[in-house]
Amino acid sequence: MAKKAKQKAQKQPSEKSKQRAERKAEKKAENEQLYREFLMESAEEAAAAPEKPKGGNKILKRVGLILFILLNAAVIYVTASSEFSKKAPAPVKFTFSSVLFLLGGILCLVAVLGCETLKYMMMMRHLGEKVSFRHAFSTAALGKYYDCITPSGAGGQPFQIYYLYSNHYSDGAASAMPLSGFFTMQFGFVILCIFAFIFGNGAIDATGQTGIKVTAYIGALTYVFVPVMIIISGVAPKIAMRIVAFFVRIGAFLHIVKKPNHTIMKAVRSLNNYSVNIMRIAKDKWLLVKLLILSTAFQFAMCSMPFFAVRTFGGNLNFLDSLFMCVFIQAAVTLVPTPGNSGAAEGSFYIVFSSLGTAGTFWAMLIWRFLCYYSFIVIGVLIYGFNALAKLKEKRRQLKANGKAE
Repeated sequence: MAKKAKQKAQKQPSEKSKQRAERKAEKKAENEQLYREFLMESAEEAAAAPEKPKGGNKILKRVGLILFILLNAAVIYVTASSEFSKKAPAPVKFTFSSVLFLLGGILCLVAVLGCETLKYMMMMRHLGEKVSFRHAFSTAALGKYYDCITPSGAGGQPFQIYYLYSNHYSDGAASAMPLSGFFTMQFGFVILCIFAFIFGNGAIDATGQTGIKVTAYIGALTYVFVPVMIIISGVAPKIAMRIVAFFVRIGAFLHIVKKPNHTIMKAVRSLNNYSVNIMRIAKDKWLLVKLLILSTAFQFAMCSMPFFAVRTFGGNLNFLDSLFMCVFIQAAVTLVPTPGNSGAAEGSFYIVFSSLGTAGTFWAMLIWRFLCYYSFIVIGVLIYGFNALAKLKEKRRQLKANGKAE
């Protein structure tokens, strides 16, 4: 009898197991409620037109700009001091071949903008919108401009959506094109990472920079995470929400996230928005493949720039080794939230390439950074200047026409 009573007591759930079951049920109910709210808010936002990206506090912007300039100046000063405080292994020579290599770097920049422009023209045609080279180029160039001047490159897609909408592209097309462009761009870099991590370990190991190598692996996971979550959001939105909720609640536990429920809703809505818009492009599988090829070519051209920059100043460097090392650098610095990964990008480039004993690494770093970063800021400013002059000219023409009519 005592044995049977003991077995019966063991079968009955303990107080702790009851509490765990209750917490599990509460969490499930909370997730279900969040999901219902998410569906309702997503339906409401689907009909809303894209809004112009709002500017933040002017004082914060100015302080951020000053800190950004100081950071870049500090990195340039440190790398210059390191370069010129020691004797170079060989004098830097600027020859005819240097000019050819510099032109090669400029052609990489042309290829980058060309691939992005072609992507937008193809998407415009697929979605039945007006196909405009000017708008496609401006969308590509200004998207890179805002990526370069906003922390973590967060301003590119919102501005592209607003730009296309303001130029009379439909709401759906204005959202679908930039979001699909971002999606394929992420996967394009992941493809390069796979090749670099398989075949390029020897190149980065030769530099002795194990820290950059390890950080690159972590950074590559962030590139993979967003596209995979977008796919999951389209296939199984509830699972996507649970994954997001898991990470957000970890952030809340660590006091990184202040409003977990609000953050979960915002993240899931963003993923759903990406998924819905990408599905419009993905209806044509061949188009998606072509966009992915162009995105990979874009990333290939970007990561080829260091080779031409180093060779411009007489550095003896293998193309594939240079390509793989740049992939490692780009993957590593993606974790740095400064605009254009400033500071970390320059420092990592100098550390990796100077470790090879190449002369003129400092000047090569400046050339590379201009090609892959500052050139987009310059091009963006020129586009804005051109558009301002065009508007002024149109306004004067209208005033002149009105004067004649009177």
